[in-house]
Parts: sequence; C-alpha cells; structure tokens
Amino acid sequence: MVRKIPLFILAIGAVLRVAWTGASAIWYDEANIIHRSTIPFLTLFQETSENSGDLLLELILRPLLAISHSIWILRLPSILAGLVSLWLVWIIMQRLAFTLKQQIVAASMVAFLPGLLWIAQDARTYGLLACLFLASIYFAIEGKWLGVLATCGLMFYAHKVGPAYAIAALLIADHFYPEYTRRVLPGTLLAWIPAIINMVNHWIVQQPWQPHLTLSWAAFSTIRAIWPMPYTEWFFFVAGLLLIRTLFFLFSKRLENGRIIPLVAWVIPILGMITVSLVTKNNIFIYRTVMPILFPFALWLGWEMGRQKIPALSWVLMLVLGMTMWNPTDRGGKLDLVADQIRSQWRTGDQLLYTTATVELPFGYYLGDLPHTWDNTVQAEFLNIPTYARITLDPPTGEALRSWVVIPEDGLITPGEKAILLGLVHHQAPVYTITYMQASTIQVYLVEEK
Repeated sequence: MVRKIPLFILAIGAVLRVAWTGASAIWYDEANIIHRSTIPFLTLFQETSENSGDLLLELILRPLLAISHSIWILRLPSILAGLVSLWLVWIIMQRLAFTLKQQIVAASMVAFLPGLLWIAQDARTYGLLACLFLASIYFAIEGKWLGVLATCGLMFYAHKVGPAYAIAALLIADHFYPEYTRRVLPGTLLAWIPAIINMVNHWIVQQPWQPHLTLSWAAFSTIRAIWPMPYTEWFFFVAGLLLIRTLFFLFSKRLENGRIIPLVAWVIPILGMITVSLVTKNNIFIYRTVMPILFPFALWLGWEMGRQKIPALSWVLMLVLGMTMWNPTDRGGKLDLVADQIRSQWRTGDQLLYTTATVELPFGYYLGDLPHTWDNTVQAEFLNIPTYARITLDPPTGEALRSWVVIPEDGLITPGEKAILLGLVHHQAPVYTITYMQASTIQVYLVEEK
C-alpha cells in the first residue's frame, strides 16, 4: 500500500487539474486561438496573430471549436495533455529506478508546482509541448525510435522552441541506443523543413516588450515559470536564493540514469533557448517557454532530494507556500466578473469602445452581442493584429449615450497615444481594473457622452 503513495499524489494532481480547468476567465492569448479557428485553414501557418508557431494545437482545436467555443472545449487539449503527462512521469520514474522516497518527492513536485498546474489549464501550446517532450524521453529510454522520431518531429509544430526540447530527447536516445540516432535524426530534420522555411520567411520579434535577453529577465522568467502568481519582492528574493542553492546539486558526481536523464532534459532546453536568444538577438526565453522544463526539473529534484534522510525543507515550505498563494482565477484577471458587472449596469444607448484587439478579443467573448466600436489611436501592430476584422455594432439609439472605454496599460502604447486616450476618457479614474500576472493591466472607464 505504501508503494502506491506516489500514484495517489499524482492522482490528486490530476483532480486539481480537472477541477480548476474552468476557474479562470478567458484571456487574450486564449481568445486569439478562437479567432484563429475562424480564419482560412491554409493561412494558419502564415497569419501573424500568433508568433509561437503552435500549428499542432490549432489543428487539434479547429474541429473542436467548430462544435463549441466553451472554455472547457477550448482547454480540453491542455487538460488531456496534463493528465497524460502525469502518467508519463510515473512510467519514467519506474524506468529510471527511482526509490519510493524519490518517487514521492518527484510526484509531489509534479502534482503541485503552480507552473505545471498553469499549463494544464491554459488553452496554449505549452502543455502539449511538455507532453510530447515527456513522451520522447519515454520512447528514448525504451529504445522505440519511431516514437522518438514522431514526438521530436511534432515538437517544432507545437512551438518554435520545440527543437531545443527535441535535441535533449535525441541526446537521451543517443545515450541509451547510439545506433538509433542515425535513424531518427534525418527524419526529424526532414519533418522540420516546412516549419524552418516558415520561420525564415516570417522572422519576427517574439517579445517586443523585452526583445533582448538579460540576466535579470532570465531570472525573472524562471521564477515566474515555477510560481506564476502575483507576489511581493520578498517572495522573489527567497525564490531566487532557493534556486541558487538548488543549483549546487549540479556539482554531484553521481552518474546514475535517474539523475543524468532528467538533468539533461532540463539543462539542454534552457541552454538552447538562451543561446538562440543571444545569437539571434531575438528573445525567446519567457516564463511560458520555460514551463515544460519543469517536468524533468521536478524529476531531477525528486531524485536529488529523495536521497537525503529528510528532503530539503526549503523546497517543501515553498511548495506549500506556492499552493497556498496559487489561485487558478488569477490567470484570467477575473475579466468574466467585470464583464458581468458591465452587462448588469448596461443601459439602452450604451456602447463598448475598444482601443486594441488585445482587449477586444477577451471582452468580445463575453460581451460580443453588445453594441461596440473602435478607437484607432493605438498603432502598434502587435496590439492590433492587421488581419483582424474590426466589426462594429451600433447602439439601438443610433448614437451612444455612454461609452465603456477599454484601454490596456501596455508599454507598446506611446506617450503621445496615451495622452490622447486619457483625453478620450476625460482623465477620469477607471471604474474597473483587470490585473494579470502575464499580460498588461486593463482599465475600464465609463464616459458620459451627453
């Protein structure tokens, strides 16, 4: 019975993932997936409203979203990938001969790290990438080269950072079965050719708000990947010290597969993303691209701490503190509650006034039936999606009496544009503020037109 404890812990993690799937409001990146499900199929890989190259997720979601645009349908691939990932963690721990204590520690990390809960409940591609990565590690350990070929080939179409993960999987495969590398590598490279051509032809800055990788940004993104939640400076400082202390495990000279395989699986993608960011001067290192690494990182940490008589107390405390602070609704900024408030206060003659596509898409999900129009002050392409059709819906009175003006506090809005927007709302205070960890704050103003 005691040997089933790791399975029990992973089962709790599965319950948390399913139970909280619908807790968060939709946010811009998720709403954009719905938008992309409506554009012509053959334009998916070229249309620049999405920079991550998540073609695989969009192909999976397109038939599902044709049935329904519900939050549960939208997030279904992520939640299924999260559940399969938990099973793969269990299988990998058995194949790498983790002791019971090591399994318990690793399972606890995987089940309760907020960053892994995040990607299992977010309609983005990172949960799918993580699942493919774990599957490739499993196939590499088992010597199933067709499985390695398939998962490594698909990773590039899950996300543009997929090759960094695939390289780690190929190195693990080469460690166990060197002769398979000659079979897998050519097929993997051939599978990547269309994606590479697309990247070369549509080379864009991945993060216009932080185009260049710095040490502080790398540290900030790593901590945010593990604990994606609002927190104070003291928490950031403590988390940074904990990660620095954890890196001392790297100096161990033990070479068991249970340690080396997870270590390679998280170190290589990190080094790959850092190298690409520095060489190309196009920063791809962000909390979301780091999150899939948390699975092998948790396995490595479980192996290291499971060897101690008492697992590292600091990580136990931070795991408990992280779950105490974790709120699955934070990802959506409670935009759904604000939308409910606007609808409850709506009067005949009101209209919504959007200033960017990044605010219209999530608000339109909840309030798309209400009269709305656009302001064209903000010109940043990243905030407006050139191919997005700006549809207006006039109020029944023909002339708006009140406007609910929605403005993001985004760094891409120039000071001149911001001054115009503040004049548009008569420099008054917002009636609602929507705060995100991962996106710009959104302000909602109520302006009397007459």
